Amino acid sequence: MRNPALFVSGLAASTLVLALAANTSFGGLPILASVVARDNRLPHAFALRGDRLVFSRGIWVLSIMSAALLVAMRGNTDALLPMFAIGVFTGFTLAQGGLVLHW
Repeated sequence: MRNPALFVSGLAASTLVLALAANTSFGGLPILASVVARDNRLPHAFALRGDRLVFSRGIWVLSIMSAALLVAMRGNTDALLPMFAIGVFTGFTLAQGGLVLHW
């Protein structure tokens, strides 16, 4: 017998995890881009805050790149999941490595 409640709860949990991961990217990457821009490794426009006191140029670039990835993959999110997993694990590994070196 199949349990539809279990299936729906699994989908809800997956949606929540992906939404939190996207929120983390859109919250952290513009700040990281501003720090890198202050070190003269990216254009200085990424270091400037917009009207709402956020790094809007970084948010726009991230939005455009996300949309381009979706268009390039023709909306097939199954093809994007391996890239997402590699990106998440790479980011976590680099962050933990930096913390170890700092410690």
